[in-house]
Parts: sequence; C-alpha cells; structure tokens
Amino acid sequence: MENEQVATADAVRAARLRLGVRSIRMKKGMPQDIAEEAEELSPEFRREFKRRLADAENPVRYVVFSDIMGNGRWRLWLDVSGDGYGTSIDQATLFKREYVARAVAKAYSEGRKSDLLIAKITTKNDKRRVLKFEKPKHRTNVSRR
Repeated sequence: MENEQVATADAVRAARLRLGVRSIRMKKGMPQDIAEEAEELSPEFRREFKRRLADAENPVRYVVFSDIMGNGRWRLWLDVSGDGYGTSIDQATLFKREYVARAVAKAYSEGRKSDLLIAKITTKNDKRRVLKFEKPKHRTNVSRR
C-alpha cells in the first residue's frame, strides 16, 4: 500500500513537472527523462490536466442547511453520511458542485413544509466560512381548514 502511494505521488510530481505547474517543489535528483516524456503529451491532455488540478485546488464548496426560524438565527446543517442534522457547519456534508447540493436538498425536502437551502462556503486554511447564504422563498400564509 505504501509503495502504491509513493508511486502515485511520483506520478503526480512527474505530471506537474511536464505541464510546467510550479505549485509543488521537486526534489533534487529527479530523473532527467521526464523532459523527454513531456513532448509525448498532447495539448488537449495538458489543458484537461491543468483544468482538473485547478478544480481540485478550488476551496469553494456547497452545503445544505435548513433555516428553522426563517430569519437566519438558527440553522441546521445537513449531514448526509449520518442522515441527520448538526448545529455546526463543521458537521455538514460538503459538495463540490452546486447542482449536486441542489439535488440532495430537493431529495431531502420532499414531504416537508419548507425547502432546504444551499450555502456557498470556502474551506481555506482548513476552516469553513460561509461566503453566501441562499435566501428562503417567502411563502404566503394561506388559511387551512
């Protein structure tokens, strides 16, 4: 298992070196044949690899929450793995894509009086901070008999 991790780390380092990505420091004594392999990569592969690296390093994520009081004073954050809610944003499940978070919110909202909402957060420096809360849609009070 450790050999697999070392091999994977070496492959990532080699790919970053070939693509000219400077976000990782290379060790002295790297093999010189990497420069020869760089010529073999197509421009499309390089673009795709750079796009995926940028996407993986993007700290923006989405979380699903329920605004209990309706005024933003009390929020419960959805924890999908535990199939419940937590009072802290650290307990929330992170979603990389907004459309996935919306699909989960829609699935969990079925049969409920109010819909679940989405918050855009950042995970910079291993801390979760909300960038933007989605505002609840106002519902009209209809008398029920």
